Amino acid sequence: MAGAGGLVLAGATRLSARAEPRASATDPLFDAHIHFFSSDIAAYPIDPRFAREPEEVLRARIMHAPATPETVFPLWQAAGVVGGVGVQYSGAYKTDNRYVLDVADAHRDRIATEIIVDARNPASAADIEAKVRDHHVDALRVTGLADASGHYPWLDSEPTRAIWALAERLGLPVGVTYLPPKVTGNAFAAIAGLADRYPGCTILFEHLGWTGGPNSAGLLAEHATLAARRNVRFKWTTLDIDALTAAGIDPAHCLRDAVRLYGASRIMWGSDFGNTTRPYGGIAKDARDSCALLSAADRRGVLHDTGRATFRRRA
Repeated sequence: MAGAGGLVLAGATRLSARAEPRASATDPLFDAHIHFFSSDIAAYPIDPRFAREPEEVLRARIMHAPATPETVFPLWQAAGVVGGVGVQYSGAYKTDNRYVLDVADAHRDRIATEIIVDARNPASAADIEAKVRDHHVDALRVTGLADASGHYPWLDSEPTRAIWALAERLGLPVGVTYLPPKVTGNAFAAIAGLADRYPGCTILFEHLGWTGGPNSAGLLAEHATLAARRNVRFKWTTLDIDALTAAGIDPAHCLRDAVRLYGASRIMWGSDFGNTTRPYGGIAKDARDSCALLSAADRRGVLHDTGRATFRRRA
C-alpha cells in the first residue's frame, strides 16, 4: 500500500484500449446525485457566493438551462434512469432548500432529497425536525472549509453533534463533502471518527472523497481506513470520472478497486447533473462504461441498487 497521496491498489491504470465489454445500455440507473434549480429567481432567489462560476455565468446558466423535473425527466427516460436524489444545489441556493423540497414534495415517487444544513448553527437540529415533519426529506448534507490547520471542526462541533445524533435517531443518511475539493488525511480521519461515534448513522462520503482530484491518481491510502466502517457509503460521480479521465486514468480500474475495497453495496452512482454541464446522455454512458470491469451483480449495485436502498426511506 502506498503512503498518503499514493494509490491503495495498483489497478488504477492509465487509459488504454480494452477488450472488455462495456456495460449494457439497458442497465437501470438510479441517479443518487443530481442538482435541481429553477429559472424562477423571484420565487427562488440565487445566492452566488462562493460558487465555482462567476456570478454572471451562473445566473445565465440558471436562466437559460434550468434543471427542473420538466427538463430532467425526459433525460432520465432516454437514459434509463428510474429515479434519483435531488441534492441541494449549494452553488445557487446555499442552505435555502426550498426549491429541492418543493420538487421532491411534488414528485415523491421519483425524487428523494438530500438537503444541506448549516453545521455551525445551533438552530439547525430543530429546523431539520420541522422539515422532516413537513416535507419529503431523505438525507442531510454538511459541507464546509478546512480551518487554518487543515482540520474540519464543523464536522464535529457541538451544533454538528446534535445534527449527527438527530440523523441517527431519524434514520437519515448524512452526506459529507469538503471544500475545496482536495484529499487530506484529516478529512478521512474525521469521517472515521464520526462513523465510530454514530454507528447507527449512514455516512455518505460524496465524490468518493474527491478521488481523482488534484492530489490523487486513484484511491489513496486513506481510503483503506474506511473499509471496516460499514456505515460509510460512497458516491461515485461524474466529477470522479472526469477528473480521472483528465489525469489519464481509466475510471473503470479505479471503480473496480473501490468495489474490491468496499463492496458494491456501499458505492452508488450519481450524475452531478446541474453542476456538471455535459449532456446527460453522455454522462449516463460514462457511468455504465465505468462499470465495465465489474460483475453483473456489482454493476447493478453501483448503478442502481445501492442508491435506491440508501434512500429507501420514502423514495
